[in-house]
Amino acid sequence: MLRWAEVHLNRLKKNYENLKKFAGSKKIIAVVKANAYGHGSVAVASFLERNTDVSAFAVATLFEGMELREGGVKRPIIVMSNPLFENVKDFVEYRLTPVIFDFDSLRVALETGVPFHVKLDTGMGRLGFLPSDFQKLKQVFSSPLFKGIMSHFPVSDEDEDFTTQQFLFFMDFVKEALKVKNDIVVHVDNSAAIPYQFDSLLTHSRIGLALYGSRPFPDFPVDIEQVMEIKSRLIQVKTLPENWGISYGRTYVTSAEERVGVVAFGYADGLMRSLSGRWQVKINGRMCPVRGRICMDMTVVSLEGADARPGDEVVITDREITFDKMAREAGTISYEIMCDVSPRVKRVFLK
Repeated sequence: MLRWAEVHLNRLKKNYENLKKFAGSKKIIAVVKANAYGHGSVAVASFLERNTDVSAFAVATLFEGMELREGGVKRPIIVMSNPLFENVKDFVEYRLTPVIFDFDSLRVALETGVPFHVKLDTGMGRLGFLPSDFQKLKQVFSSPLFKGIMSHFPVSDEDEDFTTQQFLFFMDFVKEALKVKNDIVVHVDNSAAIPYQFDSLLTHSRIGLALYGSRPFPDFPVDIEQVMEIKSRLIQVKTLPENWGISYGRTYVTSAEERVGVVAFGYADGLMRSLSGRWQVKINGRMCPVRGRICMDMTVVSLEGADARPGDEVVITDREITFDKMAREAGTISYEIMCDVSPRVKRVFLK
């Protein structure tokens, strides 16, 4: 193989167990949307179902939920951002629980008998019923189809005061619902909010990012380990002469003879072009800086001082060269880096 991603399932399980301990009495909803943040949704969900007490899985779309069911996943699947008025019969056939965030979908759910959760917009400004809708929304409390309430924190990684106020606002509605129906699922925690330990009336925590070993903020207090390591190979090694440009735009020109290697990995695989000239890969234990612009399929690195030859393994990310570090260097978030790992990068699942 020239490009592959090793998904360490033992680390995934350890992360789950450590996060669950920190979540207290709450059950865990594992977020496996976007192909489990690039890790492989069916494989990840199947492993967690077999090896942990995970309560449910959360995905973004109907297709993602159908894919899990077709892959053999049996536990509840919550579909968080797919309007119910599309393909209602598939929600029923595949036993998927939609999250309702508008009155059109709510009407469809009640008319067609689809069990659902409702989503409140308590400050995210994205999907969800607004406070002005809450009084009208209370009509669902007595429905046997009403199974849960959720919301989402936009700044739990950086603004404790706002997050706490948002939680209290959310709980006001939850308490009203519990007066009518006391067996609903209540979930608002995301990875960054777990340290708040909002127990109260919450029944579940939704964990995504931290499950895969990426820290929502630098001093995240739970012991987690990066699950996925991305690797490639050198496909050519050569010594370039002085004053020789490397890659498109000749943004790097050798100042003397320089030994370089061509790595079979580029921005089409998930190594962001914005990291050109700013990132390093690891070859035989030595850090090798990127030279010139990252191309679609290949990247040139300096091999000065490295013992390397064609066919040698190249580490793009591992437990030391983390997605978190890569994201900081690229000026983005680790979610984007993980989700951008291309399907052509073969996933290898290690137990």
